[in-house]
Amino acid sequence: MNRLFEDLLRQYNKLARPVKAPNDTVKIQFKFKLLQLLDVHEKEQVITTNGWLVHKWHDYRLSWNPKEYGNITLMHIPSELLWLPDIILYNNAHGSPAVTTQIKVDVHFNGDVLWEPPVIYNSLCKIDIEWFPYDEQYCDMKFGSWTFGGDDLDLVHPVTDVVIKELKNNEPVWKVVLGIDISEYQESVEWDLLSVVGTRHEKRYPCCDYPSIDITYYLNIRRKKLFYTINLMTPCVGIAALTAFVFYLPAESHNKIQLCISVLVALTVFFLLLIEIIPPTSLVTPLIGKYLIFTMILVTFSIATTVIVQGVHYGDDQPMSKLTRKIFIKFLGRYLLIYRGPGMPKFRRAARYQKKRNRLPNAFEVLDRHLKSPPTKRQKIEMEEKKRILEAGPTMMLIRSLTQGASLPLLQKENLRNEANEENKSLVSKAIEQAGSNIH
Repeated sequence: MNRLFEDLLRQYNKLARPVKAPNDTVKIQFKFKLLQLLDVHEKEQVITTNGWLVHKWHDYRLSWNPKEYGNITLMHIPSELLWLPDIILYNNAHGSPAVTTQIKVDVHFNGDVLWEPPVIYNSLCKIDIEWFPYDEQYCDMKFGSWTFGGDDLDLVHPVTDVVIKELKNNEPVWKVVLGIDISEYQESVEWDLLSVVGTRHEKRYPCCDYPSIDITYYLNIRRKKLFYTINLMTPCVGIAALTAFVFYLPAESHNKIQLCISVLVALTVFFLLLIEIIPPTSLVTPLIGKYLIFTMILVTFSIATTVIVQGVHYGDDQPMSKLTRKIFIKFLGRYLLIYRGPGMPKFRRAARYQKKRNRLPNAFEVLDRHLKSPPTKRQKIEMEEKKRILEAGPTMMLIRSLTQGASLPLLQKENLRNEANEENKSLVSKAIEQAGSNIH
C-alpha cells in the first residue's frame, strides 16, 4: 500500500484539473445529503442545516492495476493532497461557504473519486410570516463553483434517469423531484419537511462567453402547529374572550375596570412575545399580530365603556336631561329591547305605579324616616324651628303639625322623582353596556 501511495502521488499536481486536454470538462456528480434541519431563525431569516456534500468525479491520474499492488481496489487519501472541486454555497449567511473539514477521499482503482465532507450551513431564506404560526416556508440552497465556468467544471445530478428537462425563461433547467438525499434525515421537532426539489441551472451572462452552472435545492418546510396552538393561540383567544364578560358584570361592581386592565396587560405580554419571535419587517404583518392589535383595541373600547357606565351610575343626583333620556332610553333602548323594568309592558308599569301610590307613607312614617336619617341643612333649620315652637307653647305646636301635614304630597313627589332618576340612570347604563357588548 505504501508503494501504491507513493506511485500515485509522486508526480501528482493537486493544482491542475484532472483532464487530459485543456478544453476537456470535469464532470462532477453532486448531491446534498441532508441529515438534520437544525434551526430556522425567523428574526435573522436564516436556516441552519447539517449534512454531507457528496462529490463524485473521475481523475485519470489516480488509477492503477490492482494485480500489480496486491489486489488493492480502494485507497483512502487525505483530501489536502488531491485536487478538489471548489463547490461553495452562494447564498451563505455567515460562516465559511466552502468545505473546511479535512477528511479522507475514497479513490477507486479505475480513477473514480468519492468525497463526502460533512458541513453545517447557515443559508439565507426569506421568511414569510403572514400565516404565522400556521405558515410554510420556501428556502433554497444554491451550490456552484466559485472559480471554474461551465466549460471547465460541470455539475450534474447523480441519477440521470429521474431528471426532467424543462425550459424556464428560455433557459434549460434540469429538475429532480427528490433532489436532496433524505435517507438518513432526522425529523425536526419544529418543522415538517414537505419537498426537496433539486434544479440544475445553466445561465449565460453578458460578461462571459462560458455558461455558469449551479445546482439549487428548494426546501419546502411547514411549521408544526401543536406547540404554538397550545402555548400561544389558545391563551390569546381565551384571554380575549374574557373581555365580553365585562359587560355582564353589574354596574355596581368595582371589578369591571380591574378585569379590563388585566386582559389588556395579558394581551400586551403576548404581543411582546410575538415581536420577539417574528422578524422586524414592514412588508407584511402576521395574522396573529393583527388579531392581537384588534383585540387590544376592543379591550380599550370596553375600558372606555366601563368608565362611562360607572360615571353615569355613580354620578350626582341631578335630574337627567331630556336629550339624554331620548337618545339612550327611547331611541337606543328600543333597538336594544331595554324597558323600564325586566321586560314589562306599559300596562304593567302603570300597575306598578298604582301599587306604589297605594303604599305611600303617612305623616308619621315620613317624620320617622326623616328623623332617623342624618339631618341636612334644611332639617337642622326645621329642628331649630320646632324647638322654638315647643318653647312657645301648645298652640304653636298645633299650627306646625297642620302645616307639616300639608307638605306631605311634596315629599312624596320628591321621592318619586328620585326613584325615576335612579331608574333612568340604570336604563342608560344598561343601554351603554348592551351597545358595547353588541359591538364587541
